[in-house]
Amino acid sequence: MYLRKTNYGLSGFGIEIDYAAYAILDNTWRNKNVCDPFSRLYFIKDGSGTLVCEGRTIETKPGHIYLIPADCIFDYSTDEKIEKIFFHIYINTLERYDLLSNVKSICEIEFEANEFDELLNCIETDDYFKLFKLKLIIYKTLHRMLEKYNFNSVPIKQYSDGVKKAMEYIHRNTKISLSTEIVSEKLFISKSKLRKDFKNETGISIGKYIDDMVFFKAKRLLNKGYLSINEISQKLGFCDQFYFSRRFKERFGVPPSDYRKRIFLEKSKGE
Repeated sequence: MYLRKTNYGLSGFGIEIDYAAYAILDNTWRNKNVCDPFSRLYFIKDGSGTLVCEGRTIETKPGHIYLIPADCIFDYSTDEKIEKIFFHIYINTLERYDLLSNVKSICEIEFEANEFDELLNCIETDDYFKLFKLKLIIYKTLHRMLEKYNFNSVPIKQYSDGVKKAMEYIHRNTKISLSTEIVSEKLFISKSKLRKDFKNETGISIGKYIDDMVFFKAKRLLNKGYLSINEISQKLGFCDQFYFSRRFKERFGVPPSDYRKRIFLEKSKGE
Protein backbone atom coordinates (compact mmCIF):
# COMPACT_ATOMS: atom_id res chain seq x y z
CA MET A 1 0.00 0.00 0.00
CA TYR A 2 1.29 3.49 -0.93
CA LEU A 3 -0.02 6.55 0.91
CA ARG A 4 1.01 10.05 -0.04
CA LYS A 5 0.21 12.61 2.64
CA THR A 6 0.29 16.40 2.65
CA ASN A 7 1.57 18.31 5.64
CA TYR A 8 -1.21 20.89 5.49
CA GLY A 9 -4.95 20.69 6.14
CA LEU A 10 -7.55 21.64 3.55
CA SER A 11 -10.33 22.58 5.97
CA GLY A 12 -10.08 26.32 5.22
CA PHE A 13 -9.95 26.02 1.43
CA GLY A 14 -13.07 26.12 -0.71
CA ILE A 15 -15.89 28.15 -2.20
CA GLU A 16 -18.55 29.82 -0.09
CA ILE A 17 -21.69 30.96 -1.92
CA ASP A 18 -22.80 34.10 -0.09
CA TYR A 19 -25.70 35.01 -2.37
CA ALA A 20 -27.37 33.61 -5.49
CA ALA A 21 -30.33 34.88 -7.49
CA TYR A 22 -32.12 34.89 -10.83
CA ALA A 23 -32.80 38.41 -12.11
CA ILE A 24 -34.34 40.27 -15.03
CA LEU A 25 -32.82 43.77 -15.16
CA ASP A 26 -33.67 47.06 -16.83
CA ASN A 27 -31.86 50.37 -17.31
CA THR A 28 -31.80 51.02 -13.55
CA TRP A 29 -28.98 48.43 -13.37
CA ARG A 30 -26.02 50.82 -13.19
CA ASN A 31 -23.39 51.78 -10.64
CA LYS A 32 -19.80 53.07 -10.50
CA ASN A 33 -16.69 52.17 -8.52
CA VAL A 34 -18.12 48.96 -7.07
CA CYS A 35 -15.62 47.03 -4.93
CA ASP A 36 -16.37 44.19 -2.53
CA PRO A 37 -14.55 41.32 -0.79
CA PHE A 38 -16.43 38.65 -2.73
CA SER A 39 -16.13 37.57 -6.36
CA ARG A 40 -19.09 37.70 -8.72
CA LEU A 41 -20.23 35.25 -11.38
CA TYR A 42 -22.75 36.40 -14.00
CA PHE A 43 -24.46 33.82 -16.25
CA ILE A 44 -26.14 35.94 -18.96
CA LYS A 45 -29.04 34.27 -20.78
CA ASP A 46 -30.41 37.24 -22.70
CA GLY A 47 -29.68 40.94 -23.26
CA SER A 48 -26.45 42.90 -22.99
CA GLY A 49 -24.80 45.34 -20.64
CA THR A 50 -21.48 47.02 -20.01
CA LEU A 51 -18.76 46.19 -17.48
CA VAL A 52 -15.77 48.53 -17.08
CA CYS A 53 -12.68 47.53 -15.14
CA GLU A 54 -9.10 48.86 -15.21
CA GLY A 55 -9.87 50.97 -18.28
CA ARG A 56 -11.21 47.98 -20.21
CA THR A 57 -14.83 47.98 -21.40
CA ILE A 58 -16.63 44.65 -21.86
CA GLU A 59 -20.00 44.34 -23.57
CA THR A 60 -21.74 41.36 -21.98
CA LYS A 61 -23.32 38.86 -24.37
CA PRO A 62 -25.99 36.15 -24.07
CA GLY A 63 -24.59 32.67 -23.49
CA HIS A 64 -21.53 33.99 -21.67
CA ILE A 65 -20.25 33.85 -18.09
CA TYR A 66 -18.39 36.75 -16.49
CA LEU A 67 -16.15 36.51 -13.43
CA ILE A 68 -15.47 39.73 -11.52
CA PRO A 69 -12.76 38.96 -8.93
CA ALA A 70 -12.90 40.07 -5.30
CA ASP A 71 -11.61 43.62 -4.61
CA CYS A 72 -11.83 44.50 -8.32
CA ILE A 73 -13.09 48.08 -8.85
CA PHE A 74 -15.62 48.15 -11.70
CA ASP A 75 -18.67 49.90 -13.19
CA TYR A 76 -21.78 48.25 -14.61
CA SER A 77 -24.76 49.47 -16.64
CA THR A 78 -27.35 48.48 -19.23
CA ASP A 79 -29.84 50.24 -21.50
CA GLU A 80 -31.95 47.17 -22.16
CA LYS A 81 -33.39 44.11 -20.44
CA ILE A 82 -30.92 41.50 -19.18
CA GLU A 83 -31.82 38.03 -17.92
CA LYS A 84 -29.15 36.42 -15.75
CA ILE A 85 -28.25 34.27 -12.77
CA PHE A 86 -25.62 35.76 -10.51
CA PHE A 87 -23.57 34.63 -7.54
CA HIS A 88 -21.55 36.34 -4.82
CA ILE A 89 -18.82 33.90 -3.82
CA TYR A 90 -15.77 33.74 -1.59
CA ILE A 91 -12.86 31.62 -2.78
CA ASN A 92 -11.00 31.02 0.45
CA THR A 93 -7.33 30.11 0.69
CA LEU A 94 -6.05 28.20 3.71
CA GLU A 95 -5.09 31.58 5.20
CA ARG A 96 -8.73 32.80 4.75
CA TYR A 97 -7.82 35.39 2.14
CA ASP A 98 -9.65 35.36 -1.20
CA LEU A 99 -7.74 33.48 -3.90
CA LEU A 100 -8.70 35.99 -6.61
CA SER A 101 -8.25 39.24 -4.66
CA ASN A 102 -5.12 40.13 -6.64
CA VAL A 103 -6.70 39.46 -10.05
CA LYS A 104 -7.75 42.86 -11.38
CA SER A 105 -9.45 41.92 -14.64
CA ILE A 106 -12.84 40.55 -15.65
CA CYS A 107 -12.82 37.06 -17.19
CA GLU A 108 -15.26 35.65 -19.74
CA ILE A 109 -16.19 32.22 -21.11
CA GLU A 110 -19.20 30.72 -22.89
CA PHE A 111 -21.66 28.31 -21.30
CA GLU A 112 -23.61 25.45 -22.82
CA ALA A 113 -27.24 25.92 -23.79
CA ASN A 114 -28.68 23.71 -21.04
CA GLU A 115 -26.41 25.02 -18.27
CA PHE A 116 -28.55 28.07 -17.47
CA ASP A 117 -31.69 25.97 -16.93
CA GLU A 118 -29.71 23.53 -14.76
CA LEU A 119 -28.50 26.41 -12.58
CA LEU A 120 -31.97 27.90 -12.31
CA ASN A 121 -33.35 24.53 -11.28
CA CYS A 122 -30.64 24.24 -8.62
CA ILE A 123 -31.03 27.67 -7.01
CA GLU A 124 -34.82 27.33 -6.78
CA THR A 125 -34.68 24.20 -4.64
CA ASP A 126 -34.76 22.88 -1.10
CA ASP A 127 -32.88 19.72 -2.13
CA TYR A 128 -29.34 19.18 -0.81
CA PHE A 129 -28.31 17.12 -3.82
CA LYS A 130 -29.27 19.93 -6.20
CA LEU A 131 -27.30 22.39 -4.07
CA PHE A 132 -24.34 20.02 -4.35
CA LYS A 133 -24.76 20.06 -8.14
CA LEU A 134 -24.92 23.87 -8.05
CA LYS A 135 -21.59 24.09 -6.27
CA LEU A 136 -20.08 21.55 -8.67
CA ILE A 137 -21.09 23.72 -11.66
CA ILE A 138 -19.44 26.75 -10.03
CA TYR A 139 -16.23 24.81 -9.33
CA LYS A 140 -16.11 23.63 -12.96
CA THR A 141 -16.83 27.14 -14.25
CA LEU A 142 -14.01 28.65 -12.20
CA HIS A 143 -11.64 25.90 -13.30
CA ARG A 144 -12.45 26.65 -16.95
CA MET A 145 -11.81 30.35 -16.29
CA LEU A 146 -8.45 29.63 -14.70
CA GLU A 147 -7.43 27.37 -17.60
CA LYS A 148 -8.52 29.83 -20.30
CA TYR A 149 -6.71 32.80 -18.77
CA ASN A 150 -3.68 30.76 -17.76
CA PHE A 151 -3.48 32.34 -14.33
CA ASN A 152 -0.16 31.99 -12.61
CA SER A 153 -0.21 29.10 -10.19
CA VAL A 154 -0.56 30.06 -6.54
CA PRO A 155 1.48 27.59 -4.50
CA ILE A 156 0.05 26.33 -1.23
CA LYS A 157 2.37 27.69 1.40
CA GLN A 158 3.81 25.40 4.00
CA TYR A 159 3.63 26.66 7.57
CA SER A 160 5.07 25.43 10.82
CA ASP A 161 2.65 23.92 13.33
CA GLY A 162 2.82 27.04 15.51
CA VAL A 163 1.86 29.40 12.67
CA LYS A 164 -0.92 27.09 11.44
CA LYS A 165 -2.36 26.84 14.94
CA ALA A 166 -2.14 30.62 15.34
CA MET A 167 -4.09 31.16 12.11
CA GLU A 168 -6.73 28.65 13.17
CA TYR A 169 -7.05 30.25 16.62
CA ILE A 170 -7.39 33.75 15.14
CA HIS A 171 -10.02 32.52 12.68
CA ARG A 172 -12.04 30.92 15.51
CA ASN A 173 -11.65 33.87 17.89
CA THR A 174 -11.62 36.89 15.59
CA LYS A 175 -11.66 40.04 17.72
CA ILE A 176 -9.97 43.42 17.47
CA SER A 177 -8.62 42.97 21.01
CA LEU A 178 -6.77 39.78 20.07
CA SER A 179 -3.00 40.16 20.37
CA THR A 180 0.20 38.19 19.91
CA GLU A 181 0.38 37.85 23.70
CA ILE A 182 -3.09 36.29 23.94
CA VAL A 183 -2.53 33.91 21.01
CA SER A 184 0.89 32.80 22.29
CA GLU A 185 -0.48 32.17 25.79
CA LYS A 186 -3.42 30.13 24.50
CA LEU A 187 -1.15 28.03 22.29
CA PHE A 188 1.71 27.76 24.84
CA ILE A 189 4.17 29.24 22.35
CA SER A 190 6.85 31.83 23.08
CA LYS A 191 5.58 35.29 22.08
CA SER A 192 8.86 36.27 20.44
CA LYS A 193 9.08 32.97 18.51
CA LEU A 194 5.47 33.24 17.30
CA ARG A 195 5.96 36.85 16.19
CA LYS A 196 9.19 35.99 14.37
CA ASP A 197 7.92 32.77 12.74
CA PHE A 198 4.64 34.36 11.65
CA LYS A 199 6.37 37.29 9.92
CA ASN A 200 9.01 35.06 8.31
CA GLU A 201 6.51 32.51 6.98
CA THR A 202 3.60 34.77 5.93
CA GLY A 203 5.39 38.03 5.09
CA ILE A 204 3.11 40.08 7.35
CA SER A 205 2.96 40.69 11.09
CA ILE A 206 0.51 38.75 13.22
CA GLY A 207 -1.07 42.07 14.20
CA LYS A 208 -1.84 42.90 10.56
CA TYR A 209 -3.22 39.41 10.01
CA ILE A 210 -5.58 39.86 12.98
CA ASP A 211 -6.72 43.25 11.64
CA ASP A 212 -7.29 41.77 8.16
CA MET A 213 -9.40 38.94 9.56
CA VAL A 214 -11.44 41.33 11.75
CA PHE A 215 -12.40 43.62 8.87
CA PHE A 216 -12.88 40.82 6.34
CA LYS A 217 -15.28 39.23 8.82
CA ALA A 218 -16.96 42.61 9.39
CA LYS A 219 -17.69 42.91 5.67
CA ARG A 220 -19.05 39.38 5.51
CA LEU A 221 -21.35 39.98 8.48
CA LEU A 222 -22.55 43.24 6.96
CA ASN A 223 -23.26 41.39 3.70
CA LYS A 224 -25.37 38.76 5.45
CA GLY A 225 -27.56 41.38 7.13
CA TYR A 226 -28.93 39.44 10.09
CA LEU A 227 -26.92 41.34 12.74
CA SER A 228 -27.16 45.04 13.51
CA ILE A 229 -24.02 47.17 13.21
CA ASN A 230 -23.89 47.40 17.01
CA GLU A 231 -24.12 43.59 17.29
CA ILE A 232 -21.32 43.18 14.73
CA SER A 233 -19.10 45.63 16.61
CA GLN A 234 -19.70 43.69 19.85
CA LYS A 235 -19.10 40.34 18.16
CA LEU A 236 -15.74 41.57 16.87
CA GLY A 237 -14.69 42.98 20.25
CA PHE A 238 -14.89 46.72 19.60
CA CYS A 239 -15.51 48.91 22.65
CA ASP A 240 -18.52 50.53 20.96
CA GLN A 241 -20.27 50.93 17.61
CA PHE A 242 -18.75 54.37 16.98
CA TYR A 243 -15.16 53.15 17.27
CA PHE A 244 -15.99 50.25 14.94
CA SER A 245 -17.54 52.65 12.41
CA ARG A 246 -14.52 54.96 12.55
CA ARG A 247 -12.04 52.12 12.02
CA PHE A 248 -14.17 50.64 9.21
CA LYS A 249 -14.33 54.00 7.41
CA GLU A 250 -10.56 54.50 7.80
CA ARG A 251 -9.97 51.17 6.08
CA PHE A 252 -12.66 51.17 3.37
CA GLY A 253 -13.56 54.83 2.85
CA VAL A 254 -17.23 54.51 3.89
CA PRO A 255 -18.93 53.83 7.25
CA PRO A 256 -20.45 50.35 7.71
CA SER A 257 -23.99 51.73 7.47
CA ASP A 258 -23.35 53.11 3.97
CA TYR A 259 -21.52 49.95 2.94
CA ARG A 260 -24.51 47.80 4.01
CA LYS A 261 -27.01 50.05 2.22
CA ARG A 262 -25.04 49.78 -1.00
CA ILE A 263 -24.82 45.97 -0.78
CA PHE A 264 -28.56 45.62 -0.16
CA LEU A 265 -29.32 48.03 -3.00
CA GLU A 266 -27.08 46.06 -5.36
CA LYS A 267 -28.75 42.79 -4.40
CA SER A 268 -32.21 44.25 -4.91
CA LYS A 269 -31.15 45.50 -8.36
CA GLY A 270 -29.75 42.13 -9.41
CA GLU A 271 -26.11 42.91 -8.78
